[in-house]
Amino acid sequence: MAFYYTRIIHILAFFILIGLLLISRLFYLQVIDGPKLAAQSLVSRVQEVPMEVARGEIFDRNGVPLTNTAWHFSIVVFPAQLKNISQTALELSDAMGASGTRIEGRLREEKRPFKLKTDVDAVTAQKINARSIPGVVAVAERMRYGASSVAAHVVGYINAADNRGMSGIEKKYDEMLRGSQPDYVAAFVDAGQQIIPGLGYKRLKINDSQGPSNIVLTIDSRIQKIVETVMDRHIHKGAVVVIRPTTGEILAMGSRPNFDANQLSDYLNREESPLLNRAVAAYQPGSVFKLVVAAAAIETEQVKLSDEFFDKGYIDINNLRFKGWDYERGVRGRLTFLDAMAYSSNPVLIEVGLRIGAERLITYAQRLGFGHRTKLNLDGEADGNLPSAEGLFPGDIANMAIGQGLLEATPVQIAGMIATIVNDGVKTDPYIVSRLTTNDGTVLKKFQPARGARIISKSSSLQLKQMMAAVTKYGTGQAAAVDVYGSAGKTGTAETGRTNSAGKGINHAWFAGYAPLENPQYVVVVFVEEGMSGGDVAAPIFSEILTEVFK
Repeated sequence: MAFYYTRIIHILAFFILIGLLLISRLFYLQVIDGPKLAAQSLVSRVQEVPMEVARGEIFDRNGVPLTNTAWHFSIVVFPAQLKNISQTALELSDAMGASGTRIEGRLREEKRPFKLKTDVDAVTAQKINARSIPGVVAVAERMRYGASSVAAHVVGYINAADNRGMSGIEKKYDEMLRGSQPDYVAAFVDAGQQIIPGLGYKRLKINDSQGPSNIVLTIDSRIQKIVETVMDRHIHKGAVVVIRPTTGEILAMGSRPNFDANQLSDYLNREESPLLNRAVAAYQPGSVFKLVVAAAAIETEQVKLSDEFFDKGYIDINNLRFKGWDYERGVRGRLTFLDAMAYSSNPVLIEVGLRIGAERLITYAQRLGFGHRTKLNLDGEADGNLPSAEGLFPGDIANMAIGQGLLEATPVQIAGMIATIVNDGVKTDPYIVSRLTTNDGTVLKKFQPARGARIISKSSSLQLKQMMAAVTKYGTGQAAAVDVYGSAGKTGTAETGRTNSAGKGINHAWFAGYAPLENPQYVVVVFVEEGMSGGDVAAPIFSEILTEVFK
């Protein structure tokens, strides 16, 4: 009897083992190897045409997509399903308004399914599908970049040939955004390669464990649109950056000239370099740098706001005469340090810069973000240029004190400096990526504001804000005033050393500031390449942007 039960147990164990092996094999085929087998099955039972390659979305902070926002149509042809090539070519020619001879030649030449034409409009696509032409179907495809896309320089662009990011966020996070499997338009066929009745043409997506992830930016598309609309009205070449001062979040970043990522070849050789993101390119900052001079002077107790100076319209340094921007109007006379900033006095700020000395001036410039790129690490971001203190002669210091000479900075660096002042002297690093997510919304990584580092004292930052408020109240930046909410900032007009056809010097225009005056929410930097005057050109743009934002 014991022998009988032992045999039964062995037989049961054998069948259980076989069952487990079968279940394991089925699990492997269905779950582990399923995507691969599904792709292989296309070869024998499906005639397919690959459509757009899967690529993750780029969203703004509120979930508004900045990519894949538009559609176009492609005409897909399955040669094996064509009944009468000449008749098909005639019908397509009539619907598309194209050469029937050329279409027929293509239909006879191609043996595998192919796209006859892309970028077809919706009306033409509807006409073709309404005719139910055997072997022909018009299919909607997502366009990575729509005609009305915003933040083109931030998002960047891809090489459509291999789906690789070439600039901006597309390049920085290329591996996460890039999927490995395209979508397909497929015709399901029988053993005789004839389409199976009832199935028709289907959109087929192969699920892939290596699928793309999504990027959520700190950009606010509403503010970004306001910025770009204002830029299109007033800025041919330049940049605008909007930052939340307490966190370092970049809410908007615009660069002009703009470009259409669907037509890149049109922009490659243009003199004005439309593909360049000017928000992270380096330029001489002009008088905006006077805030660094003031910060160093106040922090080291070299100067108080009430200290008086005499502005005679110029200052001579070692036989070099440095004129005020308003030299032609004559002597300005006695000024407090507060008023010197409000009126952007070159002679006074140069005098203060020399009093501070090269070493301390360079040290505070470094602390405030000059001379090294930010932690954005965007493609093409410049370090700017901050000369070494060693070997700087008094004339060099004078040039630097008014933002000229070898000194260069990016609009993002300038925005970071203003944010530090606004944030009571605590520096927070600008950042533009909020989080990385899967397609179902699962957060893979979240980026938090970095812990701020104190750069200058709260007392110094309050005095600097008082100086910036004077600029917009009665100084050179009155055009940057924002009704109701108030604003503060600093103008900058940077000489390029070049002249126009009339012999007049060509200058870059800056305005860097914040609003509201109480509890500031936005730091805005406006840079207009060859804009001539910060007070006359950049300041009104600053005001217009913030007026629209506050609406």
